[in-house]
Amino acid sequence: MTAASLVVVLGLIIPVISHVEVGLFDPLWHDRATIMMDSSISLQVQPTTLTKNGEWVTVTWEGVSSPSKKDWIGVYSPPANNAYGINATKNAPIKYQYAYYSSTHMNYGKGSIQIRLMNMRQSIIFGFFKGGTSSPALQAVSEVVQFSNPNEPLQGHLALTTDPTQMSLVWVTKDAVAPTVLWGTESGKYLQSSMAASGTYSATDMCGSPATDFGFRDPGLIHRATMNNLTPGQTYYYIFGDAYGWSSEYNFKAAPYPGSSDPVTIIAYGDMGCAELDDSYMAQTVKASLNTTKRIQEQLDKIDFVLQIGDISYALGYSSMWDVYFDQLEPIATRVPYMVGIGNHERNYPNTMPGYYNNSGSGGECGIPHELRFPMPTPALDEPWYGFDYGSAHVVIMSTEHQFTEGTPQYSYLENHLKSVNRKVTPWLIFGGHRPMYIASKDTGYPDGHNSVAYALRNSLEPLLKEYKVDLALWAHIHAYQRTCAVYQETCVDGGIPHVVIGMAGRNLANCLPSSLPSWLVYYDHKSYGYSRITVNTSTLVFEYIHSDDNVVYDTLVLQK
Repeated sequence: MTAASLVVVLGLIIPVISHVEVGLFDPLWHDRATIMMDSSISLQVQPTTLTKNGEWVTVTWEGVSSPSKKDWIGVYSPPANNAYGINATKNAPIKYQYAYYSSTHMNYGKGSIQIRLMNMRQSIIFGFFKGGTSSPALQAVSEVVQFSNPNEPLQGHLALTTDPTQMSLVWVTKDAVAPTVLWGTESGKYLQSSMAASGTYSATDMCGSPATDFGFRDPGLIHRATMNNLTPGQTYYYIFGDAYGWSSEYNFKAAPYPGSSDPVTIIAYGDMGCAELDDSYMAQTVKASLNTTKRIQEQLDKIDFVLQIGDISYALGYSSMWDVYFDQLEPIATRVPYMVGIGNHERNYPNTMPGYYNNSGSGGECGIPHELRFPMPTPALDEPWYGFDYGSAHVVIMSTEHQFTEGTPQYSYLENHLKSVNRKVTPWLIFGGHRPMYIASKDTGYPDGHNSVAYALRNSLEPLLKEYKVDLALWAHIHAYQRTCAVYQETCVDGGIPHVVIGMAGRNLANCLPSSLPSWLVYYDHKSYGYSRITVNTSTLVFEYIHSDDNVVYDTLVLQK
C-alpha cells in the first residue's frame, strides 16, 4: 500500500493514507466515550453459549428513544473488569454494526441483527451506543457470550520450509497441554505425529499505539509443528490439537522434488486484507478480499501454493483483525502452503529499524505478529528474506522495508542466495518483494514515494537480478496491476526482466499513473480487483492476470526456455 501514518489526535483513531486512499471506516473517538446507561433499553443476545467457531447469534434491542442512524452495536472481547463489562475509552471493539441495519430501528426504536462470532478464546459482550462514533455513549450492555471450548484449535495454515520433505503447520488456541499434529497417507489413519513449539507475544513486545494499548488483545498461544519425512507429491491427511480438542481433518499434497517435470501452479498477489462475513465494520474492512479468497478456494485442487507479498491483514495494531484474517484464510491455507513477504503495514514504525521509511504503517506492530504468525524459512527474526525450491521453480523473497544496499545483511544474503540457485535443477527463478522496482507513478515523494523507492531498488538490486538471470519479478504495494516489457535500466531489451505489480487483491484500488506513460509499461489496470496465476514446467512459464469478479484472464505473459 502507499505510504501511510496513523494519527492519534484527542483520541481519534483513523488511518491517514497519502496519495490515493481514505479510511475505510468511521473514525472512533475512544477518548470521547462516555457511560450514559439507559434502563429503558434492553439489549439481548441469543444463544449465549456457542460450540464452534463461526456460529451466528441474534442481537435484539428495544426501548430506544429518539432512534438515530448514528446508533450502533459494538462487539467487545474480553469483557472489561468494571461494572458494565465495557471500557470503550481503553479497548477498541472487535467490530460493530449500525442499528439502522435493522428495518424496524428508525421507526420503533427496536430491532435485531445477525452477527457471526469467531472463537477468539475469550468471552464476548455487546454494547449499545448512541452519539455515533464521534461521541459514543454506552447505554446498554448484553449478557456475556461464551464458547464452550476456548481451546478449539483454529487458524491452521501450512508453509514450506527449505526441505521438500517437510511441511510446517501453525495454529492457535488459548491454552495447551501437548499441542500436536497427527498425519498419514489415509483419511482417518494418522501414523505419524509431531509436537509443536508454542509461543505468544504481548503488548510490550511491540513498539507503539494502537498495538500496545487499545488495539491489543491476547493473541493466544501460537503453535508451530513440522511434518517430516514426507514423500514428495504424496497426499497427506492431518489433524492438529491436543486433549483440549482436535481440529477437523484436512489434507495437502507434499512438495515435489526440486527439478520435477510436473507442472507447478502458483497464485500470487499482495495487499489483500480481510473482512467480516456479516458485513460488520472493523478498524480496516477490506470487503473486496472476500471475492479474492473465494476465487482461490474454487481452484484449490489445481493450486500448489499461494504467495502474498506484503500488506497481509491490514491489522495496523488491532490484533483481533489477525483472527479475522486467518479465519478467512483457513480454508485455503490448510490445503496448500501459504507463503508471505513482509510489507510496510507489517513492519514500519518510527525509529524502530535501520530502513528507509520512518512512518507508522504497522500501527505499532513492528513485524512481531507477522513473523510469529507466519514463520517463513528466514535466517532470523527481523530478517524476513528467504528462498525455496518448488519443482522446476525457485522463489526468492526480499524485504523492501529493510536496508537492501550493498554491504547490508540483506544484500549479502540475496547475492549469495541468487548465486547458489542451481538452474539445471530449477530453471525458473522468480523474485519478489513488496514495494516495486518498476512502477508507472506520479508519486515522486522522498524517501518512500513510489519513484524514489523504485530508483533505490533498481540502483542496488537490478544488476543482481540481471546477473543471475531472474525470469520474473513480482511486486505489490500499489493497489493496481501493471506489467512491464523485459526491461533493464528502464529500457526494453533482450535478456531483460518482466516486472509485474500485483497489489490488487483487496485494498482500495489506486490510480497513480503519470500523465506521460513510460515506454517500458506494457499493460496496466487500476479499475479491477484480481490475482495472478503462474504455471511453470521445465520449459515454459505462463503468467496470467485474472479479475476476481468474473474470473476471466485479462493479461498473459508466456516465457520459454
